[in-house]
Amino acid sequence: MAFTTSTDLIAEKKSIPIYKEISFFDLNGNEKYKVSSIDKNLKNVSNQKNTYLTAETYFEEIQKLSKDDIYVSEVIGEYVPTKIIGVFTKEKANKAGIEFNPENHAYAGKENPVGKKFEGIVRFIKPVYKNSKKIGYVSLALDHEHIMQFTDTVTPVSKNPNANITDASEGNYAFMWDYEGKNISHVRDYFISGYDKNTGKRAMPWLSKDVADKFYESNLEINEFLKDYPIYEEQSLKKKPNIRQLKELGNIGLDCRYLNFAPQCDGWMQVTQNGGFGSFVIFWSGVWKLTTAATIPYYTGQYEDSKRGFGFVTIGANVDEFHAAANQTRNNIKKILENQNEFINDLIDENKNQVGIYIQKIVSELSVVTTILIVIMILIAIWLSNYISSKIQNLLIATKKYSQNDFSFRTMITSKDEIGELEKSFNDMANKIQDLVISQQDLNENLQKIVDEKTEELRTINANLQIKINEEVDKSRQNELLLVQNSKMASMGEMLSMIIHQWKQPLNAISLISSNQSLYKGLGQYSLDDLDEDNQKIQKQIELMQKTTEDFRNFFKKSSKEKYLVSDAVLITIDLIESIYKSQGIEIHYDKINSFSNIYTNGFKNEIIQVLINILNNARDEILEKKIKHHFINISLEDNNKYLDIVIEDFAGGIPDNIIKNIFEPYYTTKEADKGTGLGLYMSKSIVEKVGGEIKVQNSTSIINGVEVSGAKFIVSLKKED
Repeated sequence: MAFTTSTDLIAEKKSIPIYKEISFFDLNGNEKYKVSSIDKNLKNVSNQKNTYLTAETYFEEIQKLSKDDIYVSEVIGEYVPTKIIGVFTKEKANKAGIEFNPENHAYAGKENPVGKKFEGIVRFIKPVYKNSKKIGYVSLALDHEHIMQFTDTVTPVSKNPNANITDASEGNYAFMWDYEGKNISHVRDYFISGYDKNTGKRAMPWLSKDVADKFYESNLEINEFLKDYPIYEEQSLKKKPNIRQLKELGNIGLDCRYLNFAPQCDGWMQVTQNGGFGSFVIFWSGVWKLTTAATIPYYTGQYEDSKRGFGFVTIGANVDEFHAAANQTRNNIKKILENQNEFINDLIDENKNQVGIYIQKIVSELSVVTTILIVIMILIAIWLSNYISSKIQNLLIATKKYSQNDFSFRTMITSKDEIGELEKSFNDMANKIQDLVISQQDLNENLQKIVDEKTEELRTINANLQIKINEEVDKSRQNELLLVQNSKMASMGEMLSMIIHQWKQPLNAISLISSNQSLYKGLGQYSLDDLDEDNQKIQKQIELMQKTTEDFRNFFKKSSKEKYLVSDAVLITIDLIESIYKSQGIEIHYDKINSFSNIYTNGFKNEIIQVLINILNNARDEILEKKIKHHFINISLEDNNKYLDIVIEDFAGGIPDNIIKNIFEPYYTTKEADKGTGLGLYMSKSIVEKVGGEIKVQNSTSIINGVEVSGAKFIVSLKKED
């Protein structure tokens, strides 16, 4: 059964206290005086566990208040769940596999008038001074019921704008959001964003399915997951809600930031971003509604810099009901048009017979004229056919003569019309063909001799050309190898800096061990065992230095073609440069590289490492030169069908559009003369294309901590080998 109440009942008024709690507490958080309907016991509120729902963290924040400042909290209340949306009926309960106990689910106006209501507070705190000295704080907890009275009784299109109870299924009701987009008042209380009283954290809001799938995979607590997740992410009616939340927990509180299947959320935030108000039409809960959003001009405490103030109110009106008067007018006009159509049809029937007689007369006259014209056209066609056939027959005889190699035959020109012109053209063509045949016969007699002479000349030219090609290929490969080696040598100074940097730590360790030996030896506390232990430590540091030297020696060796793992080349590159990059304050992020450890390519491994170092050094230089906020570079591998892509992405602002097409040209550089040769990216392109790969660059954008950041993305594509 469903719960019903008359829609025409005018709202009853009653008086309730404005505040649920008024208290005074000292500078240490100890409550000294309190009048409360929440908890009458005096507590120390500096401990979060002693606050409302263990969810309030105001004590640290109010320490920053000056004398005239006021702290204002968000709406704080326990979330009230439901597993039924809409009218709470036995049929829906059976379908959901739950007991029919609406009183244990959230209040929802007429849809569930016996449900549990959302109870919350908004806390105001102001410092108290005595003789110019702060002695404590006064706290007032506003009863959230005063906010709910507006949304629970307003009916925008009713004759009585206020009623005892609202029917949300009709689409005519008001609701409120805070300045971030969390719902703080709604006729369906299960849509109000609230807290879990057991943890003191916000209850899981209703997510779109795409966001929920990522959350379940993360294994994080919901508030930790959402802390860094993008807000208002491509909101669209095509996205679906996460029904799993409704079935398992009944958690469907509305937080516009992650309600990506409700694009009106982003619309309301845009309408109110600079204050003020606006309207547009939405589709929600199976109803088309006209909604108006208007900000709540309250600019105190944490809302001081919010153009939305405390938040904003939205009022929804069912479009059909809102346009009821216009719809009635439309129906009246439609009825008038139907009457006019009936009148016109009667008029047409009256004149139908007269029109038919007139048309029949016209048809008879046209039939006689048409018959005469057809007879005349047939006679003309027969005469014309005989005339053309006789002319064509002469041309066919001439054509047959030519097919029998009788090139001297000529047709007779019998008239000066188009057929005569055709006969004349045929004779001209015959003359030219005869001349061509005679010329061709002369040419054929000398053709074999000419072919033999030219063949011998081509053999000689081809032999000389092949020698030159081989010489040029060898020279090109030598030049290419020389450029690669020169490119490596050009960065030798920086590589030496990397070696020195990686040697610093073991050298410092050896120096410290040596100093300790001298100290303990002078004190007479140094034994042979101590000497052996120190020697082992020194040997480990020397081995570390030898490994560093060996890594760089391998890099500078002349590269030979081989089959190698792409992930190995990437990890060797990172191993060579990561230490010095860290010393310059730059991190390299390279998660999940090892998940591609079974994909090979065929080519010059050291040369590919040189390519990656060139790209990474360019990214590092841009970050340091521009003093970019985001000091990190991402390296990842992506499977691209027949290729494996090495993707290197920075966040240094990207490459200007007017130069991005030139960066792979030789000697092109935007750096000062003493800081770049312009060969690095040119050589990188040559190296990659030499092994059938591809290198390209594009500007990209990413969302970092909710802010859009642009940068350059290099993609090195290498062919995969089995």
